[in-house]
Amino acid sequence: MATSITWLIIGASRGIGLEFVRQHVSLGHRVIATARSSSSALDAIRQNAPDLVKVLTCDVSSSESINAFIEQFVQSCATKIDYAVINAGILEYPNRSLEMSFDLFAKHLHTNTVGPIIIAQKLLQLQDISIGTVAFMSSDSGSTGNFLSFEDGFAAYAASKAALNQVLRHMAEELKRKKSKTIILALHPGEVATDMSKIDISWEIDGGQITAGESVNGMAQVIRSKTIEHTGTFWTWENKEYPW
Repeated sequence: MATSITWLIIGASRGIGLEFVRQHVSLGHRVIATARSSSSALDAIRQNAPDLVKVLTCDVSSSESINAFIEQFVQSCATKIDYAVINAGILEYPNRSLEMSFDLFAKHLHTNTVGPIIIAQKLLQLQDISIGTVAFMSSDSGSTGNFLSFEDGFAAYAASKAALNQVLRHMAEELKRKKSKTIILALHPGEVATDMSKIDISWEIDGGQITAGESVNGMAQVIRSKTIEHTGTFWTWENKEYPW
């Protein structure tokens, strides 16, 4: 009998997160998915596969919502998460350093950095839950080693992803000191054609955009291929290690 695989997808109402749910349900995997509010597309998948999909509520920008989600998660009686993908995030364009407001900068940091890290922290603190891999949705915009100087209007977004990268690296090292076998990864999904990417930019995207399906198929293979020796590393959807 095949061993069941369980995914936790944080931020699954649309785009990349929704595609993670769609692809893995089609493979017969169990999926716990979260959304900030009702999603007709996610609800349709759940209705078509009620034995495989559970939908919980979580707004990663709210401490209260994160705590409520953790309570819901515990009550779901899950004992094993093979792969957790923390996908929730925002991009409000433009967010130039010389123009952005305090609130806009803080919103990017809360949603793209603080919320994802605190969710992972609280999941990892649960005593009776086994978690194999936690994959954070990062971006090439967050790389300081490969700074994308042509990205005009991405200051807050890039800073939030760079901060996410640094904290998840610390998380990986802290877990190693505790002899934990949980793998921590950062992922660059590629230039994906989603609602979040529908912005008017002044530069050409190298290689053009890819579909959410292509991105998720690649990232899922990356996630499943990594072992504890790879914890605290940064990968593209094409399985190429990316500079921090």
